[in-house]
Amino acid sequence: MKKQIIILLAIIVLGCVFVGCSKQSVENDVNNKEVKERAPWIKVAEEEMISGEDVKIPPAKDIKRVVIVAPPITSVVIKLIPDQKMIVGLNEKAFIQSDDGIMEKVFPKYKNIDTKFVGEDFSINKESLLALKPDIILYYGEAQKKNLENIGVPIINFFSPKLTDPKDVTIAWNNLLCEIFDIEKKSLLSDEWQHSEKLSKKILPQSNSEKVKALWIFRNVKGKLMVAGKSSFDAYAESYFEKAGIINVANEIQGTAEVNMEQIQAWNPDMIFVFQGVPAGAYLKNNIEGQDWSMIKAFQEKKIYDIPKTTYSWAAPCMDSPLMPLWLGSKAYPEKFTNEDFIKEFKDYYTRVYSISLTDQDIKAILGLSGNK
Repeated sequence: MKKQIIILLAIIVLGCVFVGCSKQSVENDVNNKEVKERAPWIKVAEEEMISGEDVKIPPAKDIKRVVIVAPPITSVVIKLIPDQKMIVGLNEKAFIQSDDGIMEKVFPKYKNIDTKFVGEDFSINKESLLALKPDIILYYGEAQKKNLENIGVPIINFFSPKLTDPKDVTIAWNNLLCEIFDIEKKSLLSDEWQHSEKLSKKILPQSNSEKVKALWIFRNVKGKLMVAGKSSFDAYAESYFEKAGIINVANEIQGTAEVNMEQIQAWNPDMIFVFQGVPAGAYLKNNIEGQDWSMIKAFQEKKIYDIPKTTYSWAAPCMDSPLMPLWLGSKAYPEKFTNEDFIKEFKDYYTRVYSISLTDQDIKAILGLSGNK
């Protein structure tokens, strides 16, 4: 008999993760006063996060073939799915924002997975998709959903417009995947975020006057320069900066917006972090056509960095998101948290989460060759 799961119901379990309780403890403590006091919060979360749709999915034991349309989710799925061989289809964009060396360690067969069913614009070749015989399809938001409707396969949405903090997003994905596959790893990402935040507190400046000011370049392609302001579902700069004790110079912008060089010169950030498009090295050489970075403090002090990529770019929610605030802190406040401190945490994280030992060469490929390190 198929079980019925309301879209994003598992995200409601997110509330339990935030307060450190497992599925079992919630079931055992239903009458507990503490649980009762949390009920209004959970009720609000239900109203805000559930899409209102019912999705019937097979029991976990009957899910053998999985297709993933949404790129960032892939990094969490490949860690949590009971068997990576279950993944029969992926969006090629998941690989564009990842590091080949790390992917080969974490997901050795990733290059053999079918990607032809989905186009660059997320258009779906239904014939190719159905040929993969998926039991479930994982997607992200209405734009992707419209190409997947009425195909006779359960589709599960991993998007909630109310979640704009990468911590909340990744824990929610963790929970939902545990519900789908009936696995007991709900505390994995919440535990890692707790560890990350504990370390970050030791780095944070005591006052705003001590904080570094930074700019997050969301994309710089063909002269079109977009920056990330306050967090939205497509830009997480504000959340990451806040966790690392950094002031976002573009915080009056909601989400992302195109700006000119005059605006950036007015902001004059101490540091710049680069996501997509022109790499950090080009800024440091000041050879980007139509853009003069020589007047910017970050250029003058050679503090322009590419955001690292592992199983996915750390600029977006992914399995390695808890590392991002620590990496930012090592750049902004090296006197409190050195590059060597971060490398140790990076290696320890991969040992704990993936049971993988990163070599110095792995670290150099990810951190040492992107921009100014």
